[in-house]
Amino acid sequence: MALQRLIDKCHYLFDGTNVPPTADVVSIICGMIDKVGPDDVALMDDVRLSNEINAAGCQEPPIITFKTISECENFTITVFLLPQGAAMPLHDHPGMTVFSKLLIGSAHIVSYDWVQPRVCTAAAGSVPEATLAQKVLDNEFTAASGAWVLFPDAGGNLHRFVAGEDGPCALLDVMTPRYSPTSETQERFAFYKDIPYELHPNVVNDDGEMTQEQKCRLAWLQEIDEPEDLRFSDLPYQGPPVV
Repeated sequence: MALQRLIDKCHYLFDGTNVPPTADVVSIICGMIDKVGPDDVALMDDVRLSNEINAAGCQEPPIITFKTISECENFTITVFLLPQGAAMPLHDHPGMTVFSKLLIGSAHIVSYDWVQPRVCTAAAGSVPEATLAQKVLDNEFTAASGAWVLFPDAGGNLHRFVAGEDGPCALLDVMTPRYSPTSETQERFAFYKDIPYELHPNVVNDDGEMTQEQKCRLAWLQEIDEPEDLRFSDLPYQGPPVV
């Protein structure tokens, strides 16, 4: 079974550190994720449950459901299901490498990495501090797009995804190391608001040092509290047995 083979390979290859996997390991894991399909994770049961949850009271915004398939100290494998038009706000994965693949549906994904060395604007009055980031992705993805990967400092570690208008989308995530915000070595996920480079009130004229295209690839990110209307529902994994 494709899912069990992926889990076995993750046990073998991941050591639980925040050091990014080698290019060879990335290629192996991406190749194995691409072989996992909706039936391997009993996805249609999740779609039914998600529809029932969101139909109750006509939830707005929709509730995002997720289920953990496999978890140990070194990695976590999870499926997130976003109803049509639902959004996962811009957030980061500090110290983590994350492999992702859409199993069904479509999603628009925007991702950023911090500009290095870090460039920050100081808080002034009602304007909070912001940090400059460069856009990595701004694309539509489908199940046919295959797996992609983000790293602690590259590949779009800060990302937002919005389910398409063609129905729900399901995202398979393999995260290493396991998310453990209570540990001494890992930070908690943070949420951000992105502001176009030229629209931040503290930005001064750059005297033409950057082209308009370069400016369009930049944004100022302000850390925000977790959105109050962001809601999750944890579903049990009821697919084929895995170890």
